[in-house]
Formats: sequence, structure tokens, C-alpha cells
Amino acid sequence: MISSHRLVIKDAAWQLIGRIISAVFWFVTIKIITPYLWPLQYGDYSTILKYFAIWTALADLWLYVLAVKRLWAIKEQDKDPNNTQLKSEYGKFVGTRLIIMSVVYIVAILVAYFLPAYTSNPHLVRWLPFGMIFSASFMYAWIQQLPLQIFWRMDKLSRSLIVARLSQIAILVPVVFFIFKKMTFDGTTVSIIAFCCIMFSVVASSIGQNIQIHLSSKKILPLKIHFDWKFTKDIIKRNRQYWVSYYLSSFHTLIVLLFLGWFFPTSSWHDYTGVWALSLSLIEILLIIPSSLGNSLLHNISNYSLINKRKSIGNFLLLIFWIGWLIAINFWLFADHIIVLVSWKAFLWTFASLSMRWSNQVLPFLWIVLLWSFIKQVYNYLFVAVDKQNVLLPINLIWVLIGIPLWIRMIPMYGLLGWIVTQLTIEFIFMMGAIRVGKRKKVQPLFSLRIWWKIGILLLLMSIVWYGINYFRTLNLLWFFVIGFVLNGLVIYFSLPMIKKIARGLTVEETDVDSAIVY
Repeated sequence: MISSHRLVIKDAAWQLIGRIISAVFWFVTIKIITPYLWPLQYGDYSTILKYFAIWTALADLWLYVLAVKRLWAIKEQDKDPNNTQLKSEYGKFVGTRLIIMSVVYIVAILVAYFLPAYTSNPHLVRWLPFGMIFSASFMYAWIQQLPLQIFWRMDKLSRSLIVARLSQIAILVPVVFFIFKKMTFDGTTVSIIAFCCIMFSVVASSIGQNIQIHLSSKKILPLKIHFDWKFTKDIIKRNRQYWVSYYLSSFHTLIVLLFLGWFFPTSSWHDYTGVWALSLSLIEILLIIPSSLGNSLLHNISNYSLINKRKSIGNFLLLIFWIGWLIAINFWLFADHIIVLVSWKAFLWTFASLSMRWSNQVLPFLWIVLLWSFIKQVYNYLFVAVDKQNVLLPINLIWVLIGIPLWIRMIPMYGLLGWIVTQLTIEFIFMMGAIRVGKRKKVQPLFSLRIWWKIGILLLLMSIVWYGINYFRTLNLLWFFVIGFVLNGLVIYFSLPMIKKIARGLTVEETDVDSAIVY
């Protein structure tokens, strides 16, 4: 029989493998799209997706995490494959998702057509519905995958992510290289149709993902949707504070794109939105790492005692800290190479545009945002695990109310630089607020400070070596791959004993209160 920590790691590993392969194909899509659209129209493309992403965060309710926790508990109580309560609850969660997202997206599309920055742009106003369809399909696919999560079949989900990217590439290749090649986006009918095809490729990805997930999930747990109004109202009532808190802590990385779009519209030939969106997309695709492991861990520790939940989440924090720092250092040292790798030179800063901030200059600041976001996500899972998911609302509400005036003030005056300063400030406040609340409620993670310092020292030494190499030698793309591969490989090799120890501490036996790691 496979041990608990191996199941958690295996489940999370399948998710990460799927995400990594999906990320490779995502790099291919970005490599196709960015030279085709240039920063200006890439800004339009991203604005549509990010506008609905803000509404997706509102419609989310963190319903998936709550459903995983609830369905796992039912499954453990009755392991009968024909568990009728499990099927019923699954159908109710899907029905709740459909109800909430239908209301939210109807409001979203109506609001969009009252915003002058969108209605004045021919590429935005016509294709906003495509963004809505993609976001809705993505949310539905996410809730459909519940059986794969609770029955440890995330390898099937990995396939769906790959299918999604391949579906998009299947549309992009003929459009970009054959049908509408070398397109100038000047507002003509042909250019608008070409942009429509680019947006439709995103919809195609969500359709492919939904089909693959449905075929995989129904073999494990057949879906029969239940629209139970009492169930939906109870979910909203019991989790409304955390719903708002989660939304406030997640939407601030997205709303700045809208502010940039409003203050520096692409219709006035401002490139800010596209430049920033490329850097943000790199961050967003990596934020799934704590979610992949957190979702796998959460339902496994739901019946643990409080002390063991805190120990398990403490090891989760150590693991995420190590992964986050490793990624962050790569972003800091190799920003230019990474931007060229995933897009092209039009997104790089040059001496010809000294007054502007480009993607390779934004990315080194976003690594700090990424690391702090990782830590904040761990605390989100901690509060759900100990049934205190509503405690973050006051701190998140206060600092968003402070952050929005800062954005409104800083972005018009300083553009991307104003956003960077505000974003770092807000993300730090969110992280420290979560840590402070955890300490006050006496539910902070428990972890080994000795391992924490070992990880920190190892990564610090890696940073110094990398910086020295980068400082004394200008690396071309080939040397970037070689040196990056070697140094990352060495860090992983020397970290492996610590990582194995942390992985064993992710799950503990209830009879062994002091297991896994000495605290």
C-alpha cells in the first residue's frame, strides 16, 4: 500500500508534470502570438482575458477547495464505489458553480460595454464575448475535475491541460502562418477577423479541456447536475467572508492591467498593457505550483489533529519556499533571456526607449511578488484546513482600499514603475497580514528552522555564483541554457536530502504527534 505522503507527492507530481508540459506548449503559443500581435495588440488580447479573470476570481468562491475537502470526507466515510451521497454532493457543487458564474458573467459582459476604453477599441468591443466564454468554460472544467482529485487520478487532468494547449495551437498555426500571415492590425475588417481567430483559439483550448475532463471524470464518478438553491445559499452564507477575502487577495494582480488599459489605452498607441501582461503571464502560470500541492494535501489532512495540520502545512511552506526561491532567482538573473525565449525582442528594453519600462525590466521585480504570493497561498490553505477561512477578510479589505487609491495615483504619474512600487507594497502587506493573523489565532505553520536556514543559505550561495557568472560574461541564449541547466541541477542535487525529509513530513500519522521533523 502506498503511504500517504507518497500519494500526496505523486498526485501533486502528476499535476506539476501536466503543468510543465502545458507550460511548454504555452511558451509555443506565446512565441507564435507575440510577434504576430506585437505589444500593442497583445495588450488587447490580454485585456480581454484579464478583464474576465477578475470576474472569475469573484465567481470562484474557492468552491473547488471547499468541494475537495467535503467530498474527500464523504468518500472516506463510505468507500462504496456507488456512494450516492458522494454523487449527489458532486452534482450540487457543479450546480452551485453554474449558478454563481452565470450571474457573475452576465453582469461582467454588461459592465464591459459601458466602459469607454473598451467600446472605443474595435478589437476589444467585438470579441469580449469570446473572453467570457473562455473564462466560463475554464471554471466549469475546474469543477468537473473533482473526481480526478479525490480519487488520486490527476494524471488524467494532466492530459486535459495538454489537450487544451494543443487545441489552441491547432487554431493558431494556420491562422498566423497561412490564412492571415503578416497582418497589420489597423482596424480593417480583415484585421478584426484575424484578431477574432486569435481569440477563438483561446476558446478552442477550453473546449478541448472540457471534453477531455468530462470523458475522464465520468468513468470515475458520473455527473448529474443538481441545482439545489438551499445548498448554494448555505455555501455562500458560510463562506461569504472568505469568498470576499480570497477575491480581494487575488484580484489585485489583475486589476492593475485594467488600470493600465484605462490610463494608457491601446487605442491611443500605448504599449504598457502588452508589456506588463507578458511578464504577468509568466507569474500566473507558476502560481499553480502551490495550488497543485495544496489541493492534493488538503483533503488528505482534513481529519488530522490541529497540531498535525500545522506541522503538515509547515512542511508545505518549506517546500514552497524552496521552489519559489529557485524560480525567483532565475527570474532575477536571466530576465532578458527568459523574455526572448518566450516572446521576442520587441518586448525587451532598448536604449531607443529609455523612458519606458519593458518586460525584461518588470520581470526581476515580479519574482518578489511571486515568492510572497507563494507564501500567502500556503496560509490560505492553512486557514481552510483549520476551518478559519474567514479570518483574512478585515486585513485584505483594508489594504485593497489603500491599494486602489495608490494605483490610481501612481500609474498615471509613473506608468509601469508606479505599478511595480504599488504591487510590491500590496503583496508584502497581504503576506504579512496572513502571517500576523495566523500568529494571533495560534494556527501558524510549524516547521524546522534548521531546514529553513539550510535552504536559505544554499539558495543565497547559488544567487551569488549565478550573479558572478552573469556579471562577468554576457550570456547568449545557448550559454543561458547550459549554465542555467547546470546550476539548477546542482542546486536540486544538493537540496534533495532536505526535500525528501520535507516530503515525508507533509503527511503524518495521528498516532505519531512528533513525527517527520524535529520542531
